[in-house]
Amino acid sequence: MTVITDHRKRVTLPVQPGERFEVRVLGEGQYMMTRLEPLRPAKVTVRKVGRYSVGHVDRTVSEAALREALAEFP
Repeated sequence: MTVITDHRKRVTLPVQPGERFEVRVLGEGQYMMTRLEPLRPAKVTVRKVGRYSVGHVDRTVSEAALREALAEFP
């Protein structure tokens, strides 16, 4: 596929709105775009448990993801 830039230095691809792509720079003037799976946001419901409000997520969270999220805290 060949695309041409417009007068504002933009390239238009035949894609649907909201599609996500990873762009890698391979070298001088070479780029590789890979289409990514759409994000499915987690659905969170908040429930009152005793004196606390507890969030309940519709999918499981892996231990690796928890470690990565908590790594920034001392």
